[in-house]
Amino acid sequence: MTTIRIVFLGTSASVPQKNRFLSGLAMQIENGDVLLFDCGEGTQYQIMKYKVNFQKIVKIFLSHLHGDHIYGIFGLLSTMNLAERSNPLKIYGPPGTKMLLERFFGEKLENGFSYPIVILDTEEGFVCEDEGYQIVAKRTIHSVYTLSYAYIEKDRLGHFDIKKAKELNVKKGTKWQQLQKGKSVLSEENKVILPEMILGPKRRGFKIVIGSDGIYQEEDFVPFAMGADVLVLEATFSDINESKAKEKHHSTSRWSAIIARKAKAKKLYLTHISPRLDEEDNLEKQAQEEFPDAIIAYDGLEIHLNRKDLDKG
Repeated sequence: MTTIRIVFLGTSASVPQKNRFLSGLAMQIENGDVLLFDCGEGTQYQIMKYKVNFQKIVKIFLSHLHGDHIYGIFGLLSTMNLAERSNPLKIYGPPGTKMLLERFFGEKLENGFSYPIVILDTEEGFVCEDEGYQIVAKRTIHSVYTLSYAYIEKDRLGHFDIKKAKELNVKKGTKWQQLQKGKSVLSEENKVILPEMILGPKRRGFKIVIGSDGIYQEEDFVPFAMGADVLVLEATFSDINESKAKEKHHSTSRWSAIIARKAKAKKLYLTHISPRLDEEDNLEKQAQEEFPDAIIAYDGLEIHLNRKDLDKG
């Protein structure tokens, strides 16, 4: 059973291509909520095409305020309103996000919308927290203030040991369920049974890092991405354009692959592909020379993560 579904909605850089829309990535987590990372032009079309429920989007994270990453948000918010959405929506972005959106829609968005919207300017560091995860941000070197985001799940309780529960005479049913939620219960002899007496060692959750435009400085970004189950980084340029990459504050596929290798990531997905590049295989080949588990992402690519695979290591 899928725990997390990641869908690449747009993988092009700067301008749309025939087979690549502009930046956007949707992540549906275990409780059904959808987190949207960037919202380039055409994102809502891609959401429909790839069967992402836009009414389930609860948070939008904007990396920076370049048009190829944000132009789609204006139409998406309006469509949600026309669909009579009622659930609240939170939007996070770099400094200037709140002013930009409020100038477009008005300072009191709820007056014109069917649903409440909270817009929060954010910077490097802690962004937000929910019941099972937190989001943290890391700044990358780009032409404007730009953030990459890490989705980090909180540690989960250990496996329930049925044999121990029976040995300690804990009645099956509600009490077993309470223990599995980390709550203490009473045995049939009225002895206090703590969760750690029944549950195994805590288990780590998923770590997913969504890197945006820019140059990833190893001393900062490698610790940020360390151990990522899924690492998404940009690959706007190839080896022969290294000087151009430095000039434009973008990365090559090789540079991104080096980050993945040093961060001991499980998988690397490269996106933000320039329309100037005719042979995308060269990007993938150059990346795989540094990190074999690197692939070039494409619009509609889906990643399915499940707990069983995570527990295997």
